[in-house]
Amino acid sequence: MNREVFRLQPIDTSTLHERAYLQLRNGLMAGLFRPGESVTLRGVADALGTSVMPIREAVRRLVSERALEMPNSRSIRVPSMSLAHFDELCACRLLLEGEAAFQAAARCSPALTARLADLDRQYGTFAAAGDTAAMLAANQAFHFTLYRAGGSELLFSMIETLWLQSGPYLNLFIASEDTARELGETVAPSPHKDLLTALRRKRGEAARAAIVADISDAAIMYRARIEALS
Repeated sequence: MNREVFRLQPIDTSTLHERAYLQLRNGLMAGLFRPGESVTLRGVADALGTSVMPIREAVRRLVSERALEMPNSRSIRVPSMSLAHFDELCACRLLLEGEAAFQAAARCSPALTARLADLDRQYGTFAAAGDTAAMLAANQAFHFTLYRAGGSELLFSMIETLWLQSGPYLNLFIASEDTARELGETVAPSPHKDLLTALRRKRGEAARAAIVADISDAAIMYRARIEALS
């Protein structure tokens, strides 16, 4: 064998690590994990069909973002959601997401408003059907489409971090028998109607106010559920 030709190359595990990170991150944002829930690294690796090593690297990133806790070397835990932490997250979301909406209004195009209007229709359809998980996914897509349109990568990254930390409280509603009724009532009229109007008119302060109202109204309902379960 010609050893100058045949050389072993190191296996690149970065793709597996990144894919594991994205899967876990998206799951946290979508409320697939309960606040306080614990799972083993091996269990996550088996669920994703990979080894523990890329899971461990992905978890370390999420721990640094305060989305997960690692009480020992073999398990991870979703942080519990206290009322104080929930209120702090909401206050930060109001500031950052309001600013992102303000910036997006100045850059708004007919294509953007058409895309957002379509996502809002999906949101209403899923809510009416009682499909809470799909409704929340459509809502996330609506918000993130809007915030990306603002053009600030730093601001968008900070908003993602807040959604990572606040996502698990959505699970409190996904698992609730009363969710369809409670959340369905919030979409008539659409909570995004005022925002879409502000975007079409390129009115930044009106867009900011609409996002603040949207987050604040939902927070009242979420906070009541957290308080009831505390």
